Amino acid sequence: MKLLLKNAKLLPVLLLFFFIAGNAAADGPKEINTEKSPLHKSVFAMPVYVILPEGCTFVESQAGCVDKTKKVSLESSVIRLPYAALLEEFTEDNLKKANMELKMKNEFVWNGSSAMLMKIFQKKGSGMVGKWTLVVDRGKECWMINGLYPAKDQLRGEAVLKTIRSAYWESVKSSPPAEIPQGNIDVHGTPLKLAGLLDGAVVYTKDGFLPTKKEDGSLFVVSRLSNAFVTPDKQPGFAKEKLQMIEKGEKVDIISEKEVMIDGLNGIEIVGYTSGEEKKLIYQTMLFDGKNSHVMVGIARSAIPENLDLFHNTAETFKTAR
Repeated sequence: MKLLLKNAKLLPVLLLFFFIAGNAAADGPKEINTEKSPLHKSVFAMPVYVILPEGCTFVESQAGCVDKTKKVSLESSVIRLPYAALLEEFTEDNLKKANMELKMKNEFVWNGSSAMLMKIFQKKGSGMVGKWTLVVDRGKECWMINGLYPAKDQLRGEAVLKTIRSAYWESVKSSPPAEIPQGNIDVHGTPLKLAGLLDGAVVYTKDGFLPTKKEDGSLFVVSRLSNAFVTPDKQPGFAKEKLQMIEKGEKVDIISEKEVMIDGLNGIEIVGYTSGEEKKLIYQTMLFDGKNSHVMVGIARSAIPENLDLFHNTAETFKTAR
């Protein structure tokens, strides 16, 4: 019995070692196959099922689910980009620009799909967030699952890893592409095409790729800040604060700001330019429904007048799901 208890305490360490050293003794990626059980839950936009960490009380979020008390969250993204091309984005330089540090990564054949598991630490404010990120090859698109936890909380990190390790999905042949919500806007008759779902935010580009290959670098993003009630007197300041967070490390100089009403919701429309050497157009319309804040952001580095009209007209089509 003592031996069993001793080994039980070692299980999280052995599990972690399994992921870190999994490829060392094999010629190719290690194969992982999970089976769906009654404990598996669906919390993402795509048909991926996981066993949630014990001891957590999750509520639905835009990207998946979150336990705000324990600071644990599960998020998903659907990216319309081939697997190999997406992995090329996870360079050390790109991660550093996002205040991220890659701790480890390993490739697997997971439920019949090529997959990359990464452990990442990201600086947020004065603290550090740990992140287990799983990228899954689904043919013409990739699925990405993130499990976030306080980086200093090793036990919580092990619980999140166990949840990621439980991920189950159907094989590529039997599973259709993930259904991505349209973001409550109408892009018919515009050059915008659905490019993916990033942590609950719906992303459009002119070629349907993320990142876009178009020269103007334009994209349009629709997201929702859930349970973010803002009193009317504080809405302009709140919108400006969020605007300055769009391009990390770059200040946005505001050139126009006005109140708007779209689909019966009051809001703030702000237009600005980044102040760096490569000036980019930053467009934001934020609408308030009394409980949530709906955010539409457009970014472009050229063809500014045409893109500004495109972003403004697209935002005007917003409809709330009542």
